[in-house]
Amino acid sequence: MAQIQEIRRVRDVMSSPAITVALDTKIQEIARLMRENQISGVPVVSQNGKLVGIVTELDLLARHAPVKTPQYLAVLSGLIPVNLEDYRRYKEQLRHILAVNAEQLMSDKVVTVSPNTEIDRAIEIMLDPTLFLLPVMDDGKLVGVVTRTDLVRLIEELEMLPD
Repeated sequence: MAQIQEIRRVRDVMSSPAITVALDTKIQEIARLMRENQISGVPVVSQNGKLVGIVTELDLLARHAPVKTPQYLAVLSGLIPVNLEDYRRYKEQLRHILAVNAEQLMSDKVVTVSPNTEIDRAIEIMLDPTLFLLPVMDDGKLVGVVTRTDLVRLIEELEMLPD
């Protein structure tokens, strides 16, 4: 791990420019972009270029997964749910299924880094299994993304260095 210190900053490994989608981008177009570019997620930007969310391959998969209706919904017919966590999951499944564009499908909980973020910190953040990419922001502007693939590529290069 000490060798990672040679390439110290996110700017050295980020993919730039980032492939992005607009809020009104249709699901089919998002899937096509991700497949053609072999990427696991795309930042969603507003008309003025502001980062507003992210759509990942898991969001697309969840959109087509079978809905698991909590058993109590059938019994209680919409009364106050007994298990709030089941109800939350059900609402999230419905949100994914009913989405027709990026704005409706995206998660607005986005972790970002700056170009000057240390690589070790980026790796630490990406250990979270729910994160697929880190948007790289500089002065409020999206300048790139760091993916797990970018970090694995770095590790591969470092592993090839002579001891």
